[in-house]
Amino acid sequence: MNTIAQEISHPDFDLNGFVDTAIQDKQTRDEIIRQMVTNQDIMVYYHCYYVIAQASADRPDMFYAYWPEMAALLDHHNSYHRNIGLEVIANLTRVDEKDLFSGTFARYFQRIGDEKLLTCQYCIRGSQKILKHKPHLKDQILPILLDLDNRTRFEKKKKDYLKGDVLDILADNINDEAYRSISIEFILS
Repeated sequence: MNTIAQEISHPDFDLNGFVDTAIQDKQTRDEIIRQMVTNQDIMVYYHCYYVIAQASADRPDMFYAYWPEMAALLDHHNSYHRNIGLEVIANLTRVDEKDLFSGTFARYFQRIGDEKLLTCQYCIRGSQKILKHKPHLKDQILPILLDLDNRTRFEKKKKDYLKGDVLDILADNINDEAYRSISIEFILS
């Protein structure tokens, strides 16, 4: 009998089939989450991540119950797991009726200063989704993003790379009078 871990570890696994099943079947969803969080085989946990990332973007309501597991990933020793937590939490903010993000906010944005460039990028890109789902947090999130130079320890070239993602977010908020001049200053820098 093939287990989910065995099936999902194949390079040509059926992503869309797993996404559909994860959305429709709680037992499968639970097992994919468990494998993503606990399995040490990158082919298993990363493929589980692909499934959960897509499924939670499509149907965040089906994954909201897993918020604690995703929040725990923000402090994981493995940067891939931190990235997973960042992306899935950003997806889940769309249905965050219990305002769980307020308890996760500081840990989420601590990742903007992560040692791994990709993890910083996941944090920044997730911010765009969070701002879309929780626009009332703009006054807390945009100053963090605009302070990228002080919050990251990368060389200038890598900081400039990350600033490209910040520019995408600023483009969505350029008409906000409170941030117009700051945004223009950031763009010119």
